[in-house]
Amino acid sequence: MCAAERARGVGVVWFIVGGCVLAALVIVLVILTVLRFNQLSMARSVCDEAKRQLIGEIRARHALVPSYIGTLGQSPGQDLSRLELALASAERASFDHRGAAAENALTAAIDDAALIPTAVTERALTSDFARSQQAAVNEEIDTTIQLLHGQLQVLTERIIAGARFYNTNVERYHRQRNRPISRLFKKVFKSRVPFTEAVHDDGGPAVEGPASARMTP
Repeated sequence: MCAAERARGVGVVWFIVGGCVLAALVIVLVILTVLRFNQLSMARSVCDEAKRQLIGEIRARHALVPSYIGTLGQSPGQDLSRLELALASAERASFDHRGAAAENALTAAIDDAALIPTAVTERALTSDFARSQQAAVNEEIDTTIQLLHGQLQVLTERIIAGARFYNTNVERYHRQRNRPISRLFKKVFKSRVPFTEAVHDDGGPAVEGPASARMTP
């Protein structure tokens, strides 16, 4: 009887120990799950906030381009169709690799258009048309164009920095989503689309890289 009771007592002890260990493992798993959920939530919030700021900078540039076009139009012989088309395409583009490509095309059109007024002004000043009054008007137009172009360049730099920050955080967020515990919440934490012109071989947008190699100074 004593041996049987002793064996029964040892079995109870091991049962209690096993139960405690199992309870501890469950508690640890719950804590890890909650921590992972919070990390995913924070990472998603950072991505969404970075996207909001990036869209704000993009819209600010779009809003300034019409004034730039209007000032450029005051110079004779200007063909602004490429710039106007680039702006229209950028405004309609979605927030993905197509939007990044449209912003790159708009950047190139803005920079190319800034080179034309100076050449026109120089030809005007060295021809019979270069009277003093017209020269002053041309100089004022050229100065205004340079100022607007400078503001657009500042916005472009902010877009580049914002896209780089957004893409970096999207990449980190996607890495966290692919971890073992995080896969439980994939339906809750949806993926985010990178803002980059680069694409994978299958045609989808790439996660890595800045907004565009061409937009990178």
